[in-house]
Amino acid sequence: MRVLLALSMLPLLALASACGDEANAQIAWYDPAPLLANLSPEDQREARRRVGPLDAVTLYDLDVRLADDQRSFTLTEDVYFTNTLGAGLPDVVLRIHANDVAPTPPVTLEGAECVGAPCQVDHDGRSAVLFRFAQPLPPNGRVKLRVRLRGALEHLEPSRTGMMAQAMEGMRRLGASTGLHGNYGLLAQSEGIASLGNFYATLAPRRDDAWVTREDSTMGDLGAGRIAHFRARLVCAQGSRVAASGVVVREETQLGQNGTPGTHEVEVVSGLSRNFAMIVSPRFEAVEQRAGNVTVRSWYLPEDRADAERVLVDAVAALGIYERRFGRYPYRDLDLVEAPLVGGAGGVEFSGLVTLAKMFYGSGGGMGLGSLGPMLAGGSSGQLGMRESMLEFVVAHEVAHQWWHGLVGSDARRHPFVDESLAQFSSIQYLRDRHGEERARREARRQVAANYHTMRLSGQADGAVDRPVAAFGSELSYAGLVYGKGAFAYEKVREKLGDETFFRHVRAYVDAHRFGDAPPRALFDRFATGRHQGDVRAIERRWLDEAHGDEDLGAPDLTSMMGDWMPDGSLDNLGGLMEQMLRGLTSGGGAGGMPQLPPLPGVGPSGPAGQPNVDQDQALQDALRLLQQLGR
Repeated sequence: MRVLLALSMLPLLALASACGDEANAQIAWYDPAPLLANLSPEDQREARRRVGPLDAVTLYDLDVRLADDQRSFTLTEDVYFTNTLGAGLPDVVLRIHANDVAPTPPVTLEGAECVGAPCQVDHDGRSAVLFRFAQPLPPNGRVKLRVRLRGALEHLEPSRTGMMAQAMEGMRRLGASTGLHGNYGLLAQSEGIASLGNFYATLAPRRDDAWVTREDSTMGDLGAGRIAHFRARLVCAQGSRVAASGVVVREETQLGQNGTPGTHEVEVVSGLSRNFAMIVSPRFEAVEQRAGNVTVRSWYLPEDRADAERVLVDAVAALGIYERRFGRYPYRDLDLVEAPLVGGAGGVEFSGLVTLAKMFYGSGGGMGLGSLGPMLAGGSSGQLGMRESMLEFVVAHEVAHQWWHGLVGSDARRHPFVDESLAQFSSIQYLRDRHGEERARREARRQVAANYHTMRLSGQADGAVDRPVAAFGSELSYAGLVYGKGAFAYEKVREKLGDETFFRHVRAYVDAHRFGDAPPRALFDRFATGRHQGDVRAIERRWLDEAHGDEDLGAPDLTSMMGDWMPDGSLDNLGGLMEQMLRGLTSGGGAGGMPQLPPLPGVGPSGPAGQPNVDQDQALQDALRLLQQLGR
């Protein structure tokens, strides 16, 4: 555990010493009823039975001011915390996860204090803010923690958000075993879109009766924790439109006077949610459709309407399939938003909101692969089909996250397979239900199993799927096992049990853990009953704990992988380039017996900070430059 240094935040110590004046004041607690406006009528009725006293759920009360140029924000945040852990607490830790995943922390802590208990506040200089109480907070004791933050939104050049640029960035990250991985442009702005995705301080995870103050790895998901309430008031530039988790309960514009700019103010509530995000743009438009009692919206830039309409159709279809297969969606709204994601991320999920990478939209460059695009997908019409199929799969995956681990929580750091492998399986099931078995099998090969085969072709070993994020070592291994191999554990159980029994257990699992947290193997425990108990346990061990991937998914075969995406005869045109690119991931210093790629003329051995091996990075860059030249 990192030592928290009070000396690094001397202003906080002055604030902490003044906390005693407020400590004796009566805390004005919150009323939970208005915060539930985002929930479906059924879940509003059942909320207390599901989670217990609703005013004991942590509330994040956020006052946000986004600068007119979208480059910065200020935030005053009150965290209403009730000690429901059953024992006295000497301290509480908040985490600013945006600071975990950037070389230079983008969010500055400008002040912090307690209301309702004397405390000292320490900050580790990055993400952890520790509130140490003079007396332990007793069971069911309440405290209000206040932080004041100032943040910078990273500016992303439009050229960085296209398909080719993201392919290059994703490949670079896959090959890195060290460095920062989790920065996907969640706190960034580009082309008039501002993403406020992990901008606030959240209650730290708690494991082994202690707060987690730092992560062993920044791969995977950070920040989504236990169910909480959110209330946010955002002030931004006049003319802005806001897509947000939850529902808008107030919206008004203040016109500028005497030449001063006006403002737009939005108030949002999101009760019983895992996390919270707002995406802001003066250029946003939206198309929407009712799906039962849910309003589904697709937000987009004006030039991307056709893609946004396609997203809306796919999201409505996914929502209907998942409600039938898994159980009721908990919220009134579902928003899908075009956003400038980077780091190779196709989409990112929040409660009631999904962001989708601009690289899938026309204004994001489409495929962005030049002459290589038609080669990969059989001409101009085929190229569009390839992009459509990728976008549809991402939509299905991110909507599935509304159940895993949105509605049913899990430990995404110790057992990331629970939500990610299940979301991958859910996407295959969506394709099966909507488009038939043949389409589902094809997409399972090229968008799921391909993760595993890419890992193996790069020389990484097969292994257990169920392990902590840090134990994977690299994003290549993490993607290959969690996003690739793990989904087929559920496929094999479904084949053994049959659809009726399989999904009956899934619905019972959702009902048992709705708005709660499930143990990592709880779903398999439900599957492993009756006459199929032994068979299910054997599948569980084979796919989650052992290494039989080559035998079960087939030996890695680059020709077959590329052939899944390309028309007959196109493979010859690549001239071994893709294999060179994959081998470049692990070719540093001849690791694994793989040859080093020759450098391009005039290219020097330079690489980004955080790369473990300059030769490895050089080989990868050489391969990617060759691919880029072919795409011109």
